[in-house]
This record gives sequence, structure tokens and C-alpha cells, in this order.
Amino acid sequence: MSGLAKWVMKKRLNAIIGVMAFGLIPMMFWLAAAILGLVVLRKGVKEGIPVLAWGCLPAFVLWIYQGDATALLVLVDVMLLSYLLRSTMSWSWVLLAGSFLAVVSTLLQPLLMADVLNLAVALVQKVLVSEGVEVPDKDLIFHQAVMAVSIFQVVIAVIALFLARKWQAGLYNPGGLRTEFHQLRLPVAFSLVLGGMILVGESLGGSFTILSQAAIPALVLPGLALVHGILAKKEIGVVGLIAFYLVGFFVLNVYFANVLVALCVIDSFVNIRSRIQGKASNSSDS
Repeated sequence: MSGLAKWVMKKRLNAIIGVMAFGLIPMMFWLAAAILGLVVLRKGVKEGIPVLAWGCLPAFVLWIYQGDATALLVLVDVMLLSYLLRSTMSWSWVLLAGSFLAVVSTLLQPLLMADVLNLAVALVQKVLVSEGVEVPDKDLIFHQAVMAVSIFQVVIAVIALFLARKWQAGLYNPGGLRTEFHQLRLPVAFSLVLGGMILVGESLGGSFTILSQAAIPALVLPGLALVHGILAKKEIGVVGLIAFYLVGFFVLNVYFANVLVALCVIDSFVNIRSRIQGKASNSSDS
């Protein structure tokens, strides 16, 4: 993929061709979004606007003929988030903004993707009936579908932005993304805002549930970054990461996300990484 990134960076026309081509290929819109993110990160919004405009054409066609606005919304989200990352140089701001975008997106989904959402609701009802399970109210399923799609779109946008940043680091600053990820730590204020969103969403329920669901990914990622950073500092390597994910998925299971959220919030207050000595430091002390 580094070859694609080099080709895209040569001139604007290449970036436009790349965004439009991948936008037309089913399920490859995330790669188009990553190309847009790379352009904005490296060259700024002024250079990114024409790429976004041309990239939105195939996404707009898909929306008109298929009723699916996912590609269109992901491109817009990446445009906004990449501008924010370029301006602030902070992944914390990206994660916080992504949570807000997911909340706003729930207001747009019923307007932009009503047919697709209704189709998803009908499919879920059919599956539940075939399994002999009591079918919830249609409005409840629709609301859950709206939340799931909104969060999915923002998560894909953040992943595309990570890929764009990886390309940028590979071309101009090797190892830069790895360092940024290992150092990712939410400020206390951001953790309090996201924690408050979870508290309000879980307490009030109903339409407010989106607040908690949108905040969780923004707290989980810094929790993962904390573990990756500690293991890198201790030079434990891939074996440690494999063990961590095996324990997370198969032992902690449904509580894995809860543990990562807790680690993220604790790290915001006490800065765990600064309290842990690296392997080199331990060797020199002894």
C-alpha cells in the first residue's frame, strides 16, 4: 500500500482517480476515505476539498440508487477528522470529535438511509421469528440499527484515518504513528466528558443510549494504546500482545471493553506509563 500512497501524493489528479475508483468498488470506500485523509493530513483542507468533491460523486450515486449513504458519510467524517488531526496533532481530539459525530449521525440516518434501515429491521425480525425468539417492537429494532450504523461509520472513518496517518508516517516520518499510538492518553477533561456520556446514556436509556455507545470506542482505544505502550516500553514484544488479546477475548470476554475503559480513565488521572520504567532504565540502574 505504500506504493499507492506514493502515487497518490504525486499530484492531485492521482488522488482524485484513487478516491473515485475505490469509491466505485463495493466495500472499498474505506480505502477511498484513507486516500482523502492522507491528502488532507499532508497538504491541507484546500487541497482536500477537490478530492472530496470528486470522491463524493460515486458515493452520491450509490446513495441515490442503493439508498446506502455509508460511503458518503465516511468520506465527510474523514475530511473533518483529518482536518482536526492536522490542526491539533492530537488523537484525543479525534476520538472525542468522533463520539460527537456518531451522536449527530443518529439524527441523519433516518433521513438518509430509511430504506436500508427498514430492510435491516425486517431481516432481524425474520431471523428472530425463525429462531422462535420473542420479537421486540419494530421501533426499538430500528433505533438499535440507527445506533449501530452510526457508530460503525465513525469507527470506519477513524480506522481510515489511522491508515492515512500510517501512510504519511511511512513516507515522511517512519515510526511516527507507532510512537503516537503508544503515547495516546486522554486528558482528564476528555475522560470526564466521555465518562459522563456513558453515565447519562446508561442511566436514562432510550434515545440517550447513543451517548454511552458512542463514547465507549473513544475510551477503549486509549486503553489499548496504554497496554501497547507499556509492553513496548518493557520490550516484551509480540508474544505479550498475543497473550494480552487472548486473555481479553477468551477470558475477560464481554468484560474486555469494560477493563479497557477503566484503564483509560485511570491513566488519564495518574499517567501510568510515566510511572513505569523501561527495560533499558532498569538495566542501567542495576
